[in-house]
Amino acid sequence: MTRLLRMTALALLVPCLATSGQPLAPDFVQPPAGEAVRLVTWNIYRDSIFPEAGRAVDVADANRPAQFARVVRAVRPDVLCLQQVTVPSPRSAALLDQILPLGGDTKWQAFATADTVVLSRFALGARGGGVAGTDLPPRGYAMAVVDAPAGELFVVCAHFQSGDQPVDVAARRQQAGMVVKAIRDQRGGGSPAPLPPRTPFVILGDLNAIPGDTPFLDVLVSGGAAPTTDGGVEGLDWDGSALTDARPHHNVTGAETYTWRNDLDAYPPSALDRILYSDSVLQSLNQFVLDTTAMSYGQLTRWGMRSTDVMKDPQAGVHDHFPLVIDLAPRR
Repeated sequence: MTRLLRMTALALLVPCLATSGQPLAPDFVQPPAGEAVRLVTWNIYRDSIFPEAGRAVDVADANRPAQFARVVRAVRPDVLCLQQVTVPSPRSAALLDQILPLGGDTKWQAFATADTVVLSRFALGARGGGVAGTDLPPRGYAMAVVDAPAGELFVVCAHFQSGDQPVDVAARRQQAGMVVKAIRDQRGGGSPAPLPPRTPFVILGDLNAIPGDTPFLDVLVSGGAAPTTDGGVEGLDWDGSALTDARPHHNVTGAETYTWRNDLDAYPPSALDRILYSDSVLQSLNQFVLDTTAMSYGQLTRWGMRSTDVMKDPQAGVHDHFPLVIDLAPRR
């Protein structure tokens, strides 16, 4: 009980504190102008963002759908990768159409595999996906091509096995191998519609990168370091190098990089969620873990959010996964 009271008190204090002791960049939420595509990944916890059937989201509410709506309206993503979504993909698209309408006859596009869904304000071409592991509901990855104004962007939205047992570690390694193979197939002509050379790509989602159990992450970043004909190794990026692991900080300038936190759990805060991208053809203009609990009242008011909007259960002082945001632009 004493520990619970301490954690509850901490949760009440958090909104007043900055994670690094530094002032937050006042405009860090603002998407950059130009060719950048803003991507957001967020494990939203068991369909929690969806209102009851037949009801619309009221952004003035204090519930989870309203929290999600306020965050999405503030961040204004071009592409979302959501995990722990088991509703049909049209319902995911309809939710975005309600809380962030695109105007005219334009509608949000959605493509889902297992409990991952890719949502895009631009035209979306499905490329498939895969499922592996022992978790229920099943977890996997969805692949799609986003027809962004600056050119196509290949997106892999993933949710890997959770847990720290040997079977879980093995499942994550298997899932990473599946993603690497799928990307190599897309690049090398092993699919009906191979990616054109130098098509930018990004892998993002809740990879459950539990500290101490991340060999699978090395496989993703390096692309398995496939052997070449001259005896060398080739990374997954177009130039044969490793991908970049963005590792965004809280609100850009914060000291913290964790993406998951639960003060009532035995596990410490960790960067379970990741964004990996092909830096030979992409550059990050801005990236951050959105932490509304560390934003000032003025910032929250400006962007129409509340300090507890990234928390799973504010009344209980429980966090979960945080949204990760990145602005990727072509490298010219």
